[in-house]
Amino acid sequence: MTNIIVVEDHSLFRQGLITILEEQHEVEVVAQYQNGKEFIEALEIKAIPKADMIFLDISMPWLSGLEVLKIIERKGYIIPPICMLSMYPEHFYLKQVKELGAKGYLNKDIAIEDLRTAIDSIVTGGFAFSDERQSKKNKETPSGYLENLSSREVEVFKCLTQGMTVKEIAFDLDISVKTISTYKTRLMDKLGAETLSDLLKLALMYESEG
Repeated sequence: MTNIIVVEDHSLFRQGLITILEEQHEVEVVAQYQNGKEFIEALEIKAIPKADMIFLDISMPWLSGLEVLKIIERKGYIIPPICMLSMYPEHFYLKQVKELGAKGYLNKDIAIEDLRTAIDSIVTGGFAFSDERQSKKNKETPSGYLENLSSREVEVFKCLTQGMTVKEIAFDLDISVKTISTYKTRLMDKLGAETLSDLLKLALMYESEG
């Protein structure tokens, strides 16, 4: 039996994923957490059940998936291998999640058969990242490609390119408007963009390559 933990803030997706996982042969979800903070709190009091792997959403309130990985690394927690879940293309976060010890990265629109393959690979000591050629292709893009951005900068980048205002992003990420404005200016500098239109063009370029 393969025991799995799911950490995902969107209840509909979480329940759907759990249903799909438990329909697979010899797979059981032994725990679920609604956000990164809840998961870390359970980890700190050693309330995490024994499992073979963890599915961890990369974008969550309170603590993002990347922030969870950083806490685990900093405190030296011994945990099952982690596979990240995201709605964004892998190359947005590939460098960060690998450096922080994740064993896989799956887009949320993954096919069921690919999900099973990823699970089998991770629980047997392997990895579940897409073809390394994708990573190589990203390094051929113009200066300022997204792997050089912090996880928070990527979040702000995505929000900006989705048409959200600075105030809306500040509310959504629970950060001050002044801080979001600073992130916006930093993004412009790092990505060589002069306008929001330039940022949108960069976003479309990365989507098309993903």
